[in-house]
Amino acid sequence: MFAPIRRQQRIYILFLLAADVITVPLSLFITWYIRTSWLSEFLPGFTHTISIYLATIPVLLLLWLISWWSAGMFELGTQQAAFSGLARRMRAAFYLTVAVMAASYLVKMDYSRIMLLIFILLSQPVNILLRKLFSSISRKVAPIKESPATLVIGSGEFAERVITSLNKFPEPRHKIKGVLVENTDVSQEIAGVKVIGQPRDLPRLVQSLSIDEVFFASGSMSRTDMLKIVNSVQKQDVVFMLVTDLFEIVTGVGDLSSISRMPVVEIGSSHKGIFNSFTKRLMDLLMCPILIVLLAPLMAAIWVILALKHQGSPIFKQTRVGRYGKDFTLYKFRTMKPEANEYEVAPVHKNDSRVTGIGRFLRKTSLDELPQLFNVLRGRMSMVGPRPEMDFIVSSYNAWQRRRLDVKPGITGLWQIMGRKDLPLHENLEYDFYYMRNQSVMLDMAILARTVVTVLKGRGAY
Repeated sequence: MFAPIRRQQRIYILFLLAADVITVPLSLFITWYIRTSWLSEFLPGFTHTISIYLATIPVLLLLWLISWWSAGMFELGTQQAAFSGLARRMRAAFYLTVAVMAASYLVKMDYSRIMLLIFILLSQPVNILLRKLFSSISRKVAPIKESPATLVIGSGEFAERVITSLNKFPEPRHKIKGVLVENTDVSQEIAGVKVIGQPRDLPRLVQSLSIDEVFFASGSMSRTDMLKIVNSVQKQDVVFMLVTDLFEIVTGVGDLSSISRMPVVEIGSSHKGIFNSFTKRLMDLLMCPILIVLLAPLMAAIWVILALKHQGSPIFKQTRVGRYGKDFTLYKFRTMKPEANEYEVAPVHKNDSRVTGIGRFLRKTSLDELPQLFNVLRGRMSMVGPRPEMDFIVSSYNAWQRRRLDVKPGITGLWQIMGRKDLPLHENLEYDFYYMRNQSVMLDMAILARTVVTVLKGRGAY
């Protein structure tokens, strides 16, 4: 069974999907009627038959759902401010317009641009009305009669800010049952919430208080200790949230859209569903061949230069661990001397004697990573994701760390652009987990854009 809030969210999303599925054909029929009846006297002749447009419904529906999902239109509506919701809808409509125009161009069909314009404009009020109707029905089908019972683990200013932020959420608010502190010298209350024990008491309190969610808000507790606590809880429907210090927590503001962006990583299953996997793979397949074609002359030139240097094969191959722990062969341009152990720790300073002269340039500019595009094309990697690690490192992972294997590794990712090799991977897994729980097409595009800037600066690349 899902925790109450999670079950309601899933039913809510299903009803929103139903509203969107109805929106597309309904809006198309209304658009056809307006174009052929109301506007027929004012616009040039229109020779298309309705069957031409009816045939587009499956494609339109697919593009609609991808656009709406990418713009975040399936998040729980009660936590979205009016302005935030409008911005998301405008972004979704823009995605849809571009996608429909691109699809029309690819099939070489001259669809009416006026029909497209009317459809885009008309479908928005239709969709708003249907979504309001269906969201109301979803709340009757799966109502939340009580707030999710919540515990906060932490102390000091960090925990105070988290509790304050949780109390600013709209109804139904989290019902904070108490705070668990590591230090017994802490006062009996934090931000008006009673201290009821220590982290080791969590398994007992989860059962006795019927806890739905647990927020980790400790700046001193290690990730390993957090996972030990998580693994000690037998109740399967508890949602664990790590309040991360990747970004500053928003407090002291009345804008609910800002409050709802409190930076948390959900500790649990990292699967985002078939739809998200499909859109991510589609983006890889659209981008990767283009990049390979555009960069082919550069890759060929690098290969020739490395071959002429006679310092081993130009292409370096290494076994890495991919999704679900499956091994695959990683391709890179060779940057280290042939006698260097391929499974040694990567260089951490620019004067590492193992790195060749041309290799130093390739690593500094990240051009050595280009052959990984073929790993992406083969489906072993993605453009964005956690970095693939070597087997001897993965073998030492605990249960917490192994969850980064739930997704495909990537050429670049949040960890790389935030610190690259200035930060040891095994000590900064929260970057990977933040990405895994919040991944989207827009986040991937932002990371790719930031990667270009990071590479140009050469920060942390040795």
